[in-house]
Amino acid sequence: MRALRALVAGIVALVGLLTLAGVLDRVWWIFEPADVFRLQYLVVLAAGALAALLLKRPALAACAAALAAVNVAVLAMTGTPSIAATPNAATSRTLRVVVANVEVGNTNFAAVERLVATTKPDLFGVTELTPAMARHLDAGLPEYRTRMIETRTDAYGIGVYSRVPLLTAKLVRFPADGPPTVVARMRVAGNPLTVVVTHVHTPFAGSIHVRHLDALAAAARSRLGKRVVVCGDFNTPPWSGPLRDFASDARLRDLYGRHAWAGYTWPNWAYVLRVPLDDCFVSGGVAVKSHRDGPSVGSDHRPLVVDIGL
Repeated sequence: MRALRALVAGIVALVGLLTLAGVLDRVWWIFEPADVFRLQYLVVLAAGALAALLLKRPALAACAAALAAVNVAVLAMTGTPSIAATPNAATSRTLRVVVANVEVGNTNFAAVERLVATTKPDLFGVTELTPAMARHLDAGLPEYRTRMIETRTDAYGIGVYSRVPLLTAKLVRFPADGPPTVVARMRVAGNPLTVVVTHVHTPFAGSIHVRHLDALAAAARSRLGKRVVVCGDFNTPPWSGPLRDFASDARLRDLYGRHAWAGYTWPNWAYVLRVPLDDCFVSGGVAVKSHRDGPSVGSDHRPLVVDIGL
């Protein structure tokens, strides 16, 4: 019994420390990874509180419950109540955007082509695009003749494949020393729309992670146009401080709203660790009519399928 009490106390202490460390993610980038598994912390701490009560450790139970409440508060701060559009005349035209982190080293080219065949996106955004993957997509996606790609052998190759006409498409770096991002402009139902596909550096890369988000937010405010959609792999969940700051500074709304805790795009190999690292943010005048995760493409990420209405 003593060993069991020590085990429960140790688990509560460890997960509680991670819970509190994540609150400091705006202070120093090194704390941001502790923010990732908030939902899992909540479940473990709730179980720890129950176990402590059964073991007649009321003080430990109260501590675990208080720490669980911190995670509830952080998850509850995420996003807006809803950005879903009600189907009507104002949002009758839909643009389907699919974004997929296909993972460096992934050679399941057929799975990526099946994703496109089954979801039929108007715009297909790819992160971690390698030369080998690009060669297969060039041959396997004949309908997607408009392309803007930069292949790399590291994790920051990127590409956009479109079967709808684009006004412009270019590669931009946010910031100047950041990885490439695709900025595509088009018209949907006669209205101009800018779609950005990006892959933000992991927080483990240091300051470039937040500098990328800051530069992208500044561009969204000033030069990307009135209607903007920013999608990709953000390498941090919607409830992290830096990503909430990005959404606020860019004046964009997260597609998950207050249901981010239920989102799941990573890791593909462990559902219990589910986290929505892949996301889309939209401006005023743009609504998300629906969104879902797509089938596995052999990557550690699941694709994100988003239907945009204006």
